[in-house]
Amino acid sequence: MLHRFSLFMLLGAVGFATTAAAESPRVLDDRMQLEMIAESPAIVTPIGVAFDAQGRLLVIESQTHHRKEDYVGPEKDRIRAFVDSDGDGKRDAWSTFYEGTTFTMSLATAADGSIYVATRMEIFRLRDTNDDGVADEKTPIAHLETKGNYPHNGLAGLTFAPDGTLIFGMGENLGEPFALVAADGTQITGGGEGGCVYQCEADGSKLRKIATGVWNPFGMCYDPEDRLFCVDNDPDGRPPCRLLEIVPTGDYGYQFRYGRSGVHPLQAWDAELPGTLPMAAGTGEAPCAVLYDHGSLLVTSWGDHRIERYALEPSGATVRGRMSPVVVGDENFRPTGMVEGPDGAYYFADWVDRSYPVHGQGRLWKLSWKNGPPKDVRLALSNAEQEARKLARKFDFKALDSKDLFLRQAAIAGLTQQPGRLLAVDWDTLPTGEQRLGVLQALRWIGATPDEAHLDEALADDDEAVRIEAVRWIADEQLKPYVGELQQQLSAGKLSSRAFPVYLAAIAWLQSGKVGGNSEWLSQKLLSDAATSSTASPETRAMAIQLLPPNHASLTTDKLTEWAHQDNPALQKAAIQTLALRHTPEANDQLAKLAEDRQLSPQLQADAISGLASDQERFAPLLTKLTSNDNPTIATAAKRAARNSDKIEAADRPPLDNVDAWLSQLPQETSRAAGWRVFTSDRAMCSRCHTFDGRGAKVGPDLTHIGARTDRRRILQSILEPSQEIAPMFVAEMLLLDDGRVLSGFPLHQLVEDKRELFVDATGKTFEVDPDLIVERRAAEKSIMPEGLPGQLTLDEMADLLTLLSGDQ
Repeated sequence: MLHRFSLFMLLGAVGFATTAAAESPRVLDDRMQLEMIAESPAIVTPIGVAFDAQGRLLVIESQTHHRKEDYVGPEKDRIRAFVDSDGDGKRDAWSTFYEGTTFTMSLATAADGSIYVATRMEIFRLRDTNDDGVADEKTPIAHLETKGNYPHNGLAGLTFAPDGTLIFGMGENLGEPFALVAADGTQITGGGEGGCVYQCEADGSKLRKIATGVWNPFGMCYDPEDRLFCVDNDPDGRPPCRLLEIVPTGDYGYQFRYGRSGVHPLQAWDAELPGTLPMAAGTGEAPCAVLYDHGSLLVTSWGDHRIERYALEPSGATVRGRMSPVVVGDENFRPTGMVEGPDGAYYFADWVDRSYPVHGQGRLWKLSWKNGPPKDVRLALSNAEQEARKLARKFDFKALDSKDLFLRQAAIAGLTQQPGRLLAVDWDTLPTGEQRLGVLQALRWIGATPDEAHLDEALADDDEAVRIEAVRWIADEQLKPYVGELQQQLSAGKLSSRAFPVYLAAIAWLQSGKVGGNSEWLSQKLLSDAATSSTASPETRAMAIQLLPPNHASLTTDKLTEWAHQDNPALQKAAIQTLALRHTPEANDQLAKLAEDRQLSPQLQADAISGLASDQERFAPLLTKLTSNDNPTIATAAKRAARNSDKIEAADRPPLDNVDAWLSQLPQETSRAAGWRVFTSDRAMCSRCHTFDGRGAKVGPDLTHIGARTDRRRILQSILEPSQEIAPMFVAEMLLLDDGRVLSGFPLHQLVEDKRELFVDATGKTFEVDPDLIVERRAAEKSIMPEGLPGQLTLDEMADLLTLLSGDQ
């Protein structure tokens, strides 16, 4: 054991996360200043913060979040009070206001001075009735009944509406069935639909759901015009995290039943599906709190190490936010909860370390105004917003025709106020698709049955948006009798690129009841049928080919070659790119012919050339010839395909940690199409772990939408230094085996024969490990994403890849 202990001590120095000394965060707003007012061991792993009526700063001190066996600390969470004990104007003494909870998330102070607390499983009210600094009265408000027990995807996000009612959120609960039970016995049940926002009276009565389709609503607040805002954490593949304006009956698109990645066709993140609402802004990674700030909003970004300010501007019947950073720190700056103090300053907690498990570190900060708070410049309600508030109380079909999604949603909310009248609507008299879609949404919100909702008529509607909403309802409620009709519409080959994946995913879900596994097999069968259909349109067939694995049995080299010569650009592109990904001698033989086919566009020829890189030796003469082609697209593709795997001389390149210098050196003229060829190349190896537009592996996050999550600079930084910031769900493991070997890989959380665990290494290859042979395992400091990627690619290739990922044109 001494030998093994020493080995892991050595690994700790080179392979496991350690916490470096933190640098002081920088304040980018000249009007403000930052002061650290407390740190560990006085306060550790702080989350929610609030001020009570006596001016005491209350802080949730987490002791239970992903707690490890060797953690030293109190057994339960505590709410600590930080006070000024000697009256000198500085807080200097700590006491415990309350303790005994698990997975505690949020605090909020009611108008009467009582303190509301949200843990993962319950919401309750605390009072200090004898003013001794310790809560002595606890009143239940609501609780969860569920098997879900992940620390931070339950109840959270407490705030109070202007009328004194309590607003709170509930996370996706890993899709587990649940009953949310209020103090008066009212229950709301569910499971699989993702996170929701709820409202009840301050005493826990009259529980009702406000909105759905969020992921984890960690923080909420109202502005002076009674707009309700929420910061929503993101699933792993659908960026960015979101700043949302929450409106009654709003559907923000996310459902956990279709997987945590967020890229399933039956999920939306920014109004991609009919009936869903867009975000007000994309935020930094892992936002924990949102706070009103003199006409703007402040958001704490745990993952991006900063405090963000969002300037609000009108956008029809809602608002949009423009972000500017206020405080920026290093990787040891992890802001969580935030509150405005009685003095007008902002106080916020700092988790400090990127580690999810409690770790004994923490800080509190005070962000104050140098010359006093600025004048509060409120964003008055626009005419459209005022109209929306009126519509939410009216029964008005015509308003459903509005192109403004938030006006439409207000009209839907108005329809739900009169359920009897809504159920009596004559579907056939609704003149527009927009009205039928809105009525369908309203009927779903009030819990109408399929018959009451005219679901059969909706599925046969002339308007595609109505049909898609009907398909969503059918899939969400597992209405299996509709499978035949969905299959018939899919096989007809007339669905658009928007509807096709929705139908496909719904059929697979209805037949299997799961995402992945059997659902994957069913999806592939449906795709195979569509790809080879004699009646489907070429565009439908192209979509099916692109979504199938390149080596699927139905995609023979002969068929792909035949399709590559058909007179349809979409079908040609799908066929040639699939041939390029097969990496077989037969496919490469056809690619060689296509590479010189002047009947094809230069981009298609370049796609064919890229596939020949897998057999450079055999096709060296052809590639050499094509490097002299008059067309630069073809010549460039040939040069890249002919390059061997030797590392590029890096003498003239900037250090990997100087991102700005890299950005200045990258060429400005780039190509998304060429970026796709880099993404799928053996040198870049991106597609061995990641997916883009349906192509690639599903080990790491889907990168199709990464450009919506962050800017070019951040994407480039992740390529240059992949271990700088690793999302917790993608942390690799280092395994010490009983024979002394040390392995590193990302756990796929799958068991294979004899219950062996499956991992994937930095090259994208899987390996199996007998769990009985694992002596010890630890989280790896290094990402499994290869760190040598910049040394494998030219600056032109890096620029093209960056253009693809960032979404630039």
